[in-house]
This record gives sequence, structure tokens and C-alpha cells, in this order.
Amino acid sequence: MVAHVVRLRIAETLVPFRSPGWVRALAALACAVVVAAAGVWGALALADLPADTSRVATVAVGSVISIAFFLAPFGASRPDPLDPAAYALLPVSRTGVAIGGALASLISVPVVAVLALDIALAITAVAHGAPVWAAAVGAACHVITCGLLARLGFAVAVRVRLGGRAREGAVLVLAIGIAVVVPLVSYAISSSWYLGAPAIAVRSGEIVALTPPGAAAGVIGAGSFASLGVALGTIVVAACCWAVVVRRAFSSLPPSPTAHRSGLGWLGLFPRTATGAIGARSVIYWAVDVRYLANLVIIPVAGLLPVVPLMIAGVPANIVALVPLPIIAAFIGWIAHNDLAYDSEALWLHLVTGVRGTADRLGRLVPIAIFAIPVLSATIALTASFADAWDHLGSLVGVALALTLAGFGVSSVSSAAVPYPVARPGDSPFRQPQRAGARGAIAPTLVLLLTIAAGVPAMIPAAATLLDDAQRDAEVLLTGTGTGAAVLIVGVLVGALIFQRRGHLLVDIGRVA
Repeated sequence: MVAHVVRLRIAETLVPFRSPGWVRALAALACAVVVAAAGVWGALALADLPADTSRVATVAVGSVISIAFFLAPFGASRPDPLDPAAYALLPVSRTGVAIGGALASLISVPVVAVLALDIALAITAVAHGAPVWAAAVGAACHVITCGLLARLGFAVAVRVRLGGRAREGAVLVLAIGIAVVVPLVSYAISSSWYLGAPAIAVRSGEIVALTPPGAAAGVIGAGSFASLGVALGTIVVAACCWAVVVRRAFSSLPPSPTAHRSGLGWLGLFPRTATGAIGARSVIYWAVDVRYLANLVIIPVAGLLPVVPLMIAGVPANIVALVPLPIIAAFIGWIAHNDLAYDSEALWLHLVTGVRGTADRLGRLVPIAIFAIPVLSATIALTASFADAWDHLGSLVGVALALTLAGFGVSSVSSAAVPYPVARPGDSPFRQPQRAGARGAIAPTLVLLLTIAAGVPAMIPAAATLLDDAQRDAEVLLTGTGTGAAVLIVGVLVGALIFQRRGHLLVDIGRVA
């Protein structure tokens, strides 16, 4: 059975070259060869760079490739040719399908390209003094890991598509990709690599080399026994997960062909709890309601607005670069301060179904948290690049977490305690209703001031670190994270209590809004 599955994989790989579209297949193969050749040339060129730089590049490239093999199936348009569900109704061995599928995953053009790249990286690592056995074992582990991750990626992608959640999964992957790629690119461009890799890059490479995606590359670059243990453990865990996927495919009914039409989107992607349902519904509202989108667009504008006047006034560029981050972080936390008024049409549903206040408070923060992850990651990276503050990354992260998390907590109280009328659904976000009292002006101002006040314990030592080089990054990171988390927890609990006690009043306010 194993040999039969492998032969099917080989035949499936050669099909495009025997079909009428063989010219297109050859063109795609030629492009793949060119890309692989460029990668091999770049890997061999690392031999002329310092050993630290070569190891960091090896770990970074290997990690990205491993993650790409898992994520690539989510963007594939054709079905998985090795889907174990296709064999489930045939009189075949489940073990043979599992082993054959694992071996067949190594037969593909991308895997061959990765093998060539790993051999080049191994040659470069040996030139820098790495043990030959470690380079060879690391290359083999990396190829096997990529093949197994591709199998698991296809298994997850198939179920995401059948559940009608492909678009939602793509959004999450895009958000995570921005949060990871922008900092890496910013750091690589803004740092000097002529005298070797910077200390933070070396340390980050050592950490990544102990993670499942980067362990095999860590073995290639440095021959670390710790990385070897993680790499072998990753292969074992991935193989066990693949065996579980095959077993489940053989022991469950094939998915209904109409399953994708009945997908629940975000509602099916989130946990089946009150918090998950509210979070999914909030994400849908934030994605389609122009009132929410207008608020999101204002955040980067507010952060960049003071930059030009400060530059004209002659403030040094490295100081001006520090200004947008706290503004953007504070406004991200502040933006949910009146969420109940925007969501007044669905508020009664939460009340009549007896939803707990904590579920309502946490669920409404989900879309802001999804938005905050890539935006803050990119803002922190760009701030560190323009302000030349990569050595003080802990201070930047601490300030961002303090203001954002504290804003979430204060907004959780404000949206339940002092909601005020806003534009109705379908109206222009710039058309605001008349307000009888001063609540519409006092509430947002107070939330913003309290958010800034909660961030002061982190911003003061951060300013001393960034401006006077006081070396208090660890203190800022701990203080900012602790203060923000404390305000968030207290704010959610207090907001939940207010939500449960003032439910009938909130319905009336929602009707007026």
C-alpha cells in the first residue's frame, strides 16, 4: 500500500507535463528552478559573511520555509491529492495510507527545492565550522519537517474550506503575517550587518532555533543538541498528528458536499461559547459597518498627525519617531469606549438570553484585539527603525501594552456605564445625533485621560531609557505589562457588573442612540 501511494504521488506530479497545458507546467517548473537556484546562490554566498550572520540567516530562512509549507495549502485552489479521506471507503490499510502519505509528501517540486537549499546551507555551515554530521542531520530533519507540515496544513485547510471559513482563516493568517513580517523586514533593513549580526539578532536566532519551525535550521547552523532534540520531537509530534488525521478520516463519514454552503464563517471559527459568539458577531460588525471602519482609519492618522509640525519645529527625527506609538496604542484601547451604543440593535439579545457580563465585555474586545496585533507590531517595528531604538525594544513593547490593555479595561467600563448616542446604522459616520447632555464630550475625554494615566508608570521610565539611555527596558516591560493587564482585568470585571445591573437602562439608551 505504501508503494502504491508513492507511485500515485509520482504519477500525479507528472500529470501536468502530459496534459494539454504542458507548456504552462514547464514554465512554472522553470520559474521554480530559477527561484531555487537563486536561493542556493544566496545560501552559498553566506560563506563570505561572519559566522553569526550566517547562523542567523540560516535559522530565519529555515523557520520561514517551515511555516510557509504549513500555510501554503490555505491558499491552494485545488484539493489535496493525498487527502486520506479519498482512501477512507476503499479496502486499504490505514497504516499504509499514513506511511505512504508521509513518504509521498517528500515527492514534490517545492520539497526538492528545499532540499537543494538545505544542502547549500549545510555546505555554508560546515565552512563556518559546524560539524558535518549536524549539517547533514539538520538538512534531513528540515526536509522531513516541511513535508509533514504540508500534510498537516492540507488537513487543516480542507476542514477550514468545508466549514465555510476560508476567508476568515485568510484574515487571521494575514494579520499574523503582518505582525511577523513587518518587524523582521524593518529590523533587517535598519540594522548594520557589515561587522556581523547585531546582538539582538543573534539572541533572537538562538531562541527561534529552539522552536519547532526553526529547530532543524538551528541544527544546520550551529549543531546544537538542544535544537536537535526539538527538531526530532517536532518530527515525532507531526507524524503522530498525521496518524491521527488519517485515523479520523477512516473512522468518520465523508463531509457533506453542501457543508461549505452552510458554513458559519466567524461564528464557526470561534469557540462555541457566549464569549466566542459575541466576539464573532462583533468581528462581522466591525468588518462591514462603515462607522467602525471610520474609527479604525482615524487611528493611524491621529498617530502621524503630530509628526509634520514637530519636524517643522526642528525637533530631532529620532525623538519625533517616538511620538506616534503611544498615540496609536492609546487610541486603539480607547476606540471601544462606546461600543454598546454602536451595537444597540443587538444589545437586547444579550440581555434577554442572560449572557454574563464578562462574556459580553470580553467578546466585544475581540475585533479590536485582532486589529491591534498587526498594527502595534508594525508600529513598534517602524518606531524602533526610525528612532534607532532596537536595543530598547522592551521599552517600546511595554508602553504599547500598557496603553492598549489599560484602554481596553477603561473602555469596558465606559461602554457599559456612560454610553452616548452615535450615528445610526447606515448613516454617515460623520453625521452625529444631537445630545442633550455633556456625556458625549466628557466620556471619551475621560476614557482617554484615564488610559494615559494608567500608562504613565511605564512611560516615565521608558522616556528615561529612550532619551537618556538609562537601561530600564526590563522594568518598563514588566511595569507596562503588569499595569495594563491589571487595569484590563479590573475594567472587565467592573464593566461586567455594570452591564448586569443596568441592563434595562442600557436598552433604553440603545433605543435613543
